[in-house]
Amino acid sequence: GFSLFGAGAYFAWRSFSHVQTRVNIWLDPWKNPAGDGYQIIQSLFAMAFGGVTGTGLGLGGGVRIPASENDFIFAVIAEELGLAGGALVLIAYLLMVGSGLRIATRADHAFDKLLATGLTLLLGLQAFIIVAGVLRVLPLTGVTLPFVSYGGSSLVVNYVLLALLLRISDESEHSRQPVPMAEVAA
Repeated sequence: GFSLFGAGAYFAWRSFSHVQTRVNIWLDPWKNPAGDGYQIIQSLFAMAFGGVTGTGLGLGGGVRIPASENDFIFAVIAEELGLAGGALVLIAYLLMVGSGLRIATRADHAFDKLLATGLTLLLGLQAFIIVAGVLRVLPLTGVTLPFVSYGGSSLVVNYVLLALLLRISDESEHSRQPVPMAEVAA
């Protein structure tokens, strides 16, 4: 499995110049600090400037990070709310993923279980990829941070995803409720 992923990643890196650029920025953003590496370097400075408690809500210098409302919104959160606020955002996503997986385990039908698991993993993976990209754990991909980043279609899709999870939860809760004796006797 991992060897196929590695082979595919290597093929993509060799075949597409924009993938090479993103990987090179990830590996060494200081190679071109005024060009390709500028955005990631500014986000690292912003998160460091935020410290543990942050600069205060709305008091960060988000203007120094290009696309701060899209790809680097987590850096702005970490700057303004600090390590504590960034950790709270990550905990909120973990709670969302935990709730989604709980909905999946309580679903009555196999399709609902599979759908809830897939939707939950999609939400969690999207959050993981963008946060890992901002923290330089993974190369940047350009996906949005669910429910936070600026992106109309992404926001709508995430709300539909959440609505489907709530519908599965509601359906499984209603099927677990006891039937009144009057309906059983009839």
